[in-house]
Amino acid sequence: MMKATSTAKWKLVRFAAVAILLAAAPLVMSLARAAAADDSASSREDAAIKQVIAGFSDGWNTHNAHSMCASLADDVQWVNWRGEPLGSRQAVEDEHAMLFADLYKNTHRTDTVKTVRYLSPELAVVDDYWTMTGARKRDGSDWPYRAGYTNMVMAKRAGRWIVIVSHTADFNATAPAGK
Repeated sequence: MMKATSTAKWKLVRFAAVAILLAAAPLVMSLARAAAADDSASSREDAAIKQVIAGFSDGWNTHNAHSMCASLADDVQWVNWRGEPLGSRQAVEDEHAMLFADLYKNTHRTDTVKTVRYLSPELAVVDDYWTMTGARKRDGSDWPYRAGYTNMVMAKRAGRWIVIVSHTADFNATAPAGK
């Protein structure tokens, strides 16, 4: 009698386990599909953000300040590598047009996006490492190689990623004379 009861219990446990697995399978599949869709959406957004950075680099490398600034918000909060704040896209464009006509006219910049962190679906923090060749210092001497880091906050507005905050550091920067 004991053996029959034990066997019946095991059959019931096995039946319950199979029923639970069958009931849970659609939920597991749905969660896997949702995770894959999230990964795909993130990949598309990452690619769009990297394209913004590539457009910035292209504008830099053609020494076209207007093109370089196309991805900046009108009211961008920009801090250059010297720690000087600029509060508009036009101010950033004007400064770079002046630099491209003089100290940066032979420069080439390479940008590499290291991380993209989403604060929301329409707000991202981007870490970009850059290198530059061909610059000159304010005293006219060559500045053959520079490297640095830019941290940006980007917002998705009207379906397009734009830079709303940008802070740049230059790893090779030296203090101005007398400081």
